[in-house]
Amino acid sequence: MNIVSEDATDPHANSHPVESRLGTDIIAGGLMLLLALTGIALSLMPIVADQLQSVFDLSDAQIGFLTSVFMLSFAVVSIPWGLAAARLGGGLLAVGLIVAVAGSVVCAFANGYGGLVAGRLIQGVGLGAIVPTVGVVIPDAITPRFRGRAWGIFGTGHGFGVLLALLALPSVAQAGGYRAVFLTVAGVIVVFGAVSLAPAPVRHKPTRSADTPKTADLLRALGTTVINPQVLLICLFNLAALSVGVGALAWTPKFMSTEFGASLQTAAYLTAGLGLAALVGNPVGAVAMARWGKRKVIVTSMLLMTGCIALVPFLPRLWMIFVLVTLAGFFTMAYFSPLFSGVAEVVTTPAEVGAATGLLEVFGFVGALLMPWLFGLLLDTVEGTGGYMLGYLLLAGVSVVACVGLFFLRLPVRATTR
Repeated sequence: MNIVSEDATDPHANSHPVESRLGTDIIAGGLMLLLALTGIALSLMPIVADQLQSVFDLSDAQIGFLTSVFMLSFAVVSIPWGLAAARLGGGLLAVGLIVAVAGSVVCAFANGYGGLVAGRLIQGVGLGAIVPTVGVVIPDAITPRFRGRAWGIFGTGHGFGVLLALLALPSVAQAGGYRAVFLTVAGVIVVFGAVSLAPAPVRHKPTRSADTPKTADLLRALGTTVINPQVLLICLFNLAALSVGVGALAWTPKFMSTEFGASLQTAAYLTAGLGLAALVGNPVGAVAMARWGKRKVIVTSMLLMTGCIALVPFLPRLWMIFVLVTLAGFFTMAYFSPLFSGVAEVVTTPAEVGAATGLLEVFGFVGALLMPWLFGLLLDTVEGTGGYMLGYLLLAGVSVVACVGLFFLRLPVRATTR
């Protein structure tokens, strides 16, 4: 008797996960472009800050808040996107990208601070779909053998986006102002989105379980992940990486400009080292994970990241700051693959993967969203170098707290094969 599953009759069902290295690289390479969009969005404020402050008379805290508000909306929608992705799959990415384009256009035509805040909120809502949805797509579309490779390629997107933004967009800002920058970003979202959604397995509905998870199952999965200590620890480690990475990205260009006399454009180019480091750090972390295991990579990366960012405000030379900030960026992304691939190993059901990935984003971004604003508030409150010193020590302090959690991290020796 020939038995045909329900999924087999669905033209959108992804019943045959990719089992080749080339197929994995094609899918993960496209998804990497989506993560690059978040790196671009997070890099915008250093590029347009001077003009926004000049045109709208904004304070440092307000400039920092424009990054924080993006991260707030990015984080708040992560769980809903993750739960929806568990039912609808990668096709949901198109909806998020359309929303992100709308947010970029709102920013471009904003005539006041309120418009900028609204645009950044909408941008965050749209781009917030990326990581939770990819957290469902990769385990479903790619065979277990190549999932670590896929996460490694995907994770390089953040560094690529930062690098692209800080090298290319300052010239756009100089030529056309902040409006041209936001419109350019809208165009990039359209192009990258089209490329990433081209492979059919990305758009398929999830088929990793016999039936698509029901809403009640997804809500139960969310409740389970919220009280899972290992999931919460992974969330804490992601919070530390985002706090250091985003805080340094938002304020290092101005630190270089104010304290060392570098032009803001030159400072942006130097800070692009963060993007390059992240671009290199992610695949290096994925390779190291395959050789030494997830826990060792997470522990080593977090400790070195903390030391590097703590030293930045005490360095006497611009090149030293460049080196240490670049190293900090490297280590923030070196443990990206171990964190995200570790999520599937500390939960017990397929429905929990989307919920846990969304929770990972929420904790990380809700915590880290405060850093750019708090850093800017310290600069408004404390004059001179002292404000920057306190700002960088704030970033290091968050990382130190997260490092305490390393003592309690437990990851299975062998990955699951769901």
